[in-house]
Amino acid sequence: MSGLGLYFNEDSFNRLFPFYFQLGADFQVLNFGKSLAKVCPDLQKENLFTDFFEIVRPHLKSVSFQEIIKNSDQHILLKYSKTDLLLRGQFEQMGDTLLFVGSPWFTSMSEVIDRKLTFDDFAHHDALLDLLHVLNNAENTSNELKELLLTINTQKNQLKKDKEELNRLSYVASANKNGVVFTKLDGSIFWCNDAFLALTGYSKSEIIGKSPIELGRTTSTDKKEIKKMVDSFLAGNAFEVDLVHARKNGDSFWSRIKGQPIADSEGNTIQYFAILEDISLKKRYDESLEIEKEKYRGIIANMNLGLLEVDLNGKILMANQSFLDMSGYGTEELIGNKASGLFLTQEGKKILESKDKLRSEGVIDSYEVNVIDKSDENKTWLISGAPNYDIQGNLIGSIGIHLDITDQKEQEQQLYLLSLIAEKNINAVIISDATGRIEWANPSFLKMSGYTEQEILGKKPGNLLQGRDSNKETVTYMSSQIAKGLPFNCEIVNYSKNKEKYWVRIQGQALYDKNGVVIKFFAIEEDITAQKALEEQKENLLLDLAKTNKELEDYAQIVSHDLKSPLRSINSLISWIKEENEGGFEEQTMKYFSLMEHKVEKMDHLIEGILTYSKIDKEESRGEKVNTNDIIKSIIDMIHVPEHIKVTINNPLPVIKADRFRIQQLFQNLIGNAVNYIDKEKGLVEIACEEFTSHYVFSVADNGVGMPKEIHGKIFETFKAYTTSKHSTGLGLSIVKKIVLFYKGEIWLESEEGKGTTFYVKLKK
Repeated sequence: MSGLGLYFNEDSFNRLFPFYFQLGADFQVLNFGKSLAKVCPDLQKENLFTDFFEIVRPHLKSVSFQEIIKNSDQHILLKYSKTDLLLRGQFEQMGDTLLFVGSPWFTSMSEVIDRKLTFDDFAHHDALLDLLHVLNNAENTSNELKELLLTINTQKNQLKKDKEELNRLSYVASANKNGVVFTKLDGSIFWCNDAFLALTGYSKSEIIGKSPIELGRTTSTDKKEIKKMVDSFLAGNAFEVDLVHARKNGDSFWSRIKGQPIADSEGNTIQYFAILEDISLKKRYDESLEIEKEKYRGIIANMNLGLLEVDLNGKILMANQSFLDMSGYGTEELIGNKASGLFLTQEGKKILESKDKLRSEGVIDSYEVNVIDKSDENKTWLISGAPNYDIQGNLIGSIGIHLDITDQKEQEQQLYLLSLIAEKNINAVIISDATGRIEWANPSFLKMSGYTEQEILGKKPGNLLQGRDSNKETVTYMSSQIAKGLPFNCEIVNYSKNKEKYWVRIQGQALYDKNGVVIKFFAIEEDITAQKALEEQKENLLLDLAKTNKELEDYAQIVSHDLKSPLRSINSLISWIKEENEGGFEEQTMKYFSLMEHKVEKMDHLIEGILTYSKIDKEESRGEKVNTNDIIKSIIDMIHVPEHIKVTINNPLPVIKADRFRIQQLFQNLIGNAVNYIDKEKGLVEIACEEFTSHYVFSVADNGVGMPKEIHGKIFETFKAYTTSKHSTGLGLSIVKKIVLFYKGEIWLESEEGKGTTFYVKLKK
């Protein structure tokens, strides 16, 4: 490219046009690109062009050097005769040779994968692979794909009219639908194509002499990406960055900039060549794809069928909640382990080995296998297995959908028994024809309804059994479900032959023939009259219980007041007696007075604890934002901490949504207990918190006396104190547990006698 002072060696030209080939005047192949060699493996230098290629479009009268030159300003479609591969591009005369510049015409990513091509086999500016990838991910229809390809062809054909402006390489740059710029070593632009003008909205006079960063930087542009581009530019290296690019009118768009140094014949960088691609649409597609992925993740997580993903070694990569429920295992127990080692029998392992071989061959099938779940129960699963591939089409493992058919298998084995059971069932069973008229009923139905078999045959159940108190909406619902051939489950008032009212729970189901046509209906009716009476009784009991709870709460308030008042009086009297007779009592008497004061104080704490315990789940929770870090610091400042004990907060504690007073009560009891029961010369209490996806786990650890294992499960019981400490009322940990349960959390402990105790509190976010 002498007009621009551009020089390309074979490597740089291959990077720009890896599917090119050059023909001599005798139609012999002189040179061809590295990627063309992959898709045309039989092609060799000095081969005749006509032995390997056919010009599909445009139609030429004869395939000759001059005829091709006459059509060099047109879009050329070639067919590689060995494999019918299509190449699209253009010819350009270069002295006494012809240069073809183009790329394969693929219509799907599978064609790229089948020919073992990778992203590195395409030029960075080639839009074909990105387009195929976007269309593949977004699952566009074939019509949309044709429309996009037609648009690209139209744009390329239009841009090719600018070939007079530049010679061979400038022609290709001008014809590119992406923006193309050439810069000097100082970064100033000295040439750009029309696409760059269209993308940015600037004129050439406004662009020439400016740097790409001056033109494209916005307040939203990622500074790290700019630095990456500048550092590569200054080092003379190629680069590729994605960043927000400015337009002249103040708008912006997502762009992908690919830069390539241009070297002289001695390998020294003399200029830079960069392609600016508008990837706004791709970004939107990627965002939509991510949203779809999240949606499907949610579907997978909540689907009723168990889903398991394993790698090529059979190790579990993912299991949804339904699979966890089916197997009885937790996520931590499954991930990274082999499914065969966890729940397959020896017979099941042999089946799995044969299925793994099928997966490697791309086979999708379903099979039944006997398994043993975590609780050692034998189950039968129906598994639909399929191979799992990455985006390059490489096999990376398998995906299996699991259905527990244990019940179904048992039903198959007991089908005959069930037919007998229907006859002897204590519940009423009726079978009707497709129009809803009764064909058969078991003795329980006849006994429940009071009708004889002759009186019900050919009649509709509704006409016989429904009356004044039968809910009309329920009747309409059943009629609608029957009309649609759908199952129904409801409760309704029926009337017997002698007009006695009784409640039934009805489960109805249509029966289909092999063609899917409804041929019969069956229904099971359970007499729930007694159950309904019990429900009414239960509702009344709940109302009475609520009233009783309110009265107990009021009583606790009254008792608390009536007990605390004389306690305060006793405490005051003791203080007065001691003050008025200071020095007048013997030492033993003073000890008795101190013991009385401690007992009064303990009684006061006990009454306060009872009142607090009774209020925890009665008072309304305000649900404010509570900074646990601040609360715990204030507790440490408030309680008495002996000098030999150090209380630390090991990491920043979170802000949670809760009632400030309840959270203070919770941690004050835990930290106070930890301080009170330290028997070491150097005591240590450590508070920490670990964050998980849906919850926090707080811990309060001490190096105190510890507790024997036999009382670990009892210490949360009300009024149970397993120490002789004067501080213990037997209510502190009961209050803690009640607050934790109020917030639907969990509390547990780890403790060893003589070494200390750690309490763990799990609270939802």
